[in-house]
Amino acid sequence: IAAVSNDGEALEYASEELQANYNLVMTAVSNDGKALQFASENLQNNYNIVMAAVSNDWGYALEYASEELQNNPNIVMAAVSNDGYALQYASEELQNNYNIVRTAVSQNRDALQFASEDLRQNWFDVTYRH
Repeated sequence: IAAVSNDGEALEYASEELQANYNLVMTAVSNDGKALQFASENLQNNYNIVMAAVSNDWGYALEYASEELQNNPNIVMAAVSNDGYALQYASEELQNNYNIVRTAVSQNRDALQFASEDLRQNWFDVTYRH
């Protein structure tokens, strides 16, 4: 635990058993969201683990979340709040969600490129109607 407390990415060198250990992975992702990529598949589908990873100034951790959690509005909102570019890893459904896209674009206006085609084409109209 000491290693991942100082450097979450040290999880890469842990055994598969340790990469599946909830407490160890939570410590790692709380220290560094990028550590999610080294967590077991089961923990990449754990709401609390993924929320800790994307909330830790590294929304890009959404890339390593399960498809189910890439479609979870709370997880995606936390990710795009930290980094608008995380929108590229959200489900297509959430890339078409006005509130999520608005949050992503307000964090980084270039994130609009990852929004659904419909929202991109109608951004001005949609933004001023809400």
